[in-house]
Amino acid sequence: MRFPDRVTRVVRLDFGPEMTAGIPTELPPKSGAEFAAWVSAVDRDGNELAGIRPVELRVPLATVTGWNPRHPQQGASGDLMAMMGSTLPFARTEAERQRRQDARASIAERYASRAAYLTAVRAAAESLVAARYALAEDVDGMVERAGQFWDLIAGGL
Repeated sequence: MRFPDRVTRVVRLDFGPEMTAGIPTELPPKSGAEFAAWVSAVDRDGNELAGIRPVELRVPLATVTGWNPRHPQQGASGDLMAMMGSTLPFARTEAERQRRQDARASIAERYASRAAYLTAVRAAAESLVAARYALAEDVDGMVERAGQFWDLIAGGL
């Protein structure tokens, strides 16, 4: 996946001096300075490091982004889709990874089996509980959902 050609920047809008009372007097509004855009650092897989990382990022099967480029057939090629992210699965095997020229480790290189993956997911979920970021009663659901994601992405590995 390539990065977008353009990223929409949000600007300050001036609707006039009476806007604090809910009365816009400048229509269309005057455009002001752009807001600063801050982005998270990413790990070697391209997943964000900031914030509370869920099990899907702690024990990954894919790179998950908060952005998604538009398909050329939709028009505005090179722009981003509004309010839509992407999931970029890792290659299943080392051979597939090399064929794709993907720098990210394959699923088979990361996890010996589905069971090993789910063991790592359970440990990650329990660490979220220990840090008080998740409830103990949600651990089984996190592991179940991770198993479904494994089946979708990794299939019969």
